[in-house]
Amino acid sequence: LKARSEGETPIYLIASERHADRVISDISPLGLDGGRPIFEPVGRNTAAAVAIATLQTIFEHGDDALVLVVPSDHEISTEAQFWETVEMGRPVAESGRLVIFGIKPTHPETGYGYIELAANADGVAAVARFVEKPDAETARQYASSGRFYWNAGLFLFRADTMRQAFLEFRPDIWDSAERAHKTARYDVSGIYLPQSFYSAVPSTSIDYAVMERAHDTAMVTASFRWNDLGSWQSLLEASPVDSEGNVVMGDVVAMDCSRSYLRSQGRLLTVIGMKDVAVVATPDAVFVAPVSHSQNVKKVVEQLEKTGRLETKF
Repeated sequence: LKARSEGETPIYLIASERHADRVISDISPLGLDGGRPIFEPVGRNTAAAVAIATLQTIFEHGDDALVLVVPSDHEISTEAQFWETVEMGRPVAESGRLVIFGIKPTHPETGYGYIELAANADGVAAVARFVEKPDAETARQYASSGRFYWNAGLFLFRADTMRQAFLEFRPDIWDSAERAHKTARYDVSGIYLPQSFYSAVPSTSIDYAVMERAHDTAMVTASFRWNDLGSWQSLLEASPVDSEGNVVMGDVVAMDCSRSYLRSQGRLLTVIGMKDVAVVATPDAVFVAPVSHSQNVKKVVEQLEKTGRLETKF
């Protein structure tokens, strides 16, 4: 939200209904310029979220309106360059192509998906294929090839282009999302999707549902500084550190620690002799893991959810 050009673009912020109070509080000083939050009763992954955003755009702004999809957990620290990159993609999206923004790799990364380019012309490249998160050796090859870019999950498209893509590749997602959208409840705090219909939307990513199947996808190279804050490593890189390279937040006493993410919410946390680890203490749980194991956090959450642990709900 902070990266947008002031007063130029309505924002539709899609979030979990269980976080509604926090979202409403956080966005109140920012304003949404005619947009509003849209609350999901259950999570149905990014394809459902993009379908809902597209439906809302068509409803309020028409078929040919452009939609810019930006994940909320990404850091974009060079705002002017971000909007310059978006403007590069505008004519491409207006012509009816799906546009994705690619990040030039700075190192081999196994936690991101990759985009392989087919050709390049005037800063806009045709996409040859999307590649899932690679192993370490493959990531090294990708990073040095010059043909692969990180998939940042940033998209730009005409609303009717995305609608047609859903109808071609995943009409079941579009139809069920449309039913949920038509029966949504509107009030001053936002739009609330009904659980009875929204829970029936198939859960999958927008990459699997549409982007990897689309025929004429274009990639614009990002000229802005970007960081995906979805891992402990990225939080270490994006946060202020002490003389030993540690991020220390809350009531923490650290001795002989380096390159670690140490955070406490409430209780005293003492850490001795740890390197390259994440230690997070909250009122209801403690998490400890090597920073390099960031991509396994999701597996732990899935295991806890299967056993009905309430800690995953808040």
